[in-house]
Amino acid sequence: MSDGHTDERTGGRRLPAPAGRFAADRRRRTTLRLSVGASVIGIFAAAACGDNVGPGTCFEPNATSYPFSLPADSNFIFRWPGSYVPVRVYAEPAGELVANTQAAMQLWVGAFRCNEFAMQMVTDSTRADIIVRNPPVLPPAVAAFVVAADSVGACRGVTEFDTAQSALDAPMRVYVSPVAFDSAAVAACYRFVTAHEIGHALGLLSHSPDPADLMHTQPRRRLLTAADRYTIQRLYHTTPTIGPPPR
Repeated sequence: MSDGHTDERTGGRRLPAPAGRFAADRRRRTTLRLSVGASVIGIFAAAACGDNVGPGTCFEPNATSYPFSLPADSNFIFRWPGSYVPVRVYAEPAGELVANTQAAMQLWVGAFRCNEFAMQMVTDSTRADIIVRNPPVLPPAVAAFVVAADSVGACRGVTEFDTAQSALDAPMRVYVSPVAFDSAAVAACYRFVTAHEIGHALGLLSHSPDPADLMHTQPRRRLLTAADRYTIQRLYHTTPTIGPPPR
């Protein structure tokens, strides 16, 4: 499965669409860009709250949410359906990327209170729904939608996906890249930027206005606030307008 990209601004060629469940004619490319400064090896699943849950049991108490739709289109709502759970994630074996991706997966799955979601790390990128890579520089921006931010000036992240006929037609692609020479600062930045980008790949397509939240445009720590948890909970109890093709 190819996870390449096309630089439309410079006339770069588009790589062929991958075969399999994501194969489709590409009609629209949507990118979230953050300038933020096969064998199964693990399954991360939320603890069950039971089948019979009372009102509000699945939601963070006394919390407020921020938007999760695409910033340019409030009707564009994506989340992974139950048929894709556990969502399969591949992280290339580069530095601490696998460990950072696993930590991010555990962080987000831990936000769910009623067993709504699970993720699975795979070692074959052709089986993945989300692919995480660590290139020396980010790929060029080629999308109609771009969300920019900065985080400690040490690394940057981007999440990209393609759609066709109201469905995902390729895996979600996450990239994290360095922008500083301080290896300690870059390593620290990778930890929370990877977690931030995984949040985008799960469907949090907007940023939080609160600097304390992981999904703020300038993330500063690998921790979820009550608002982060409540927002992902609300998203996964909201009917999406776009999703992946049937598995």
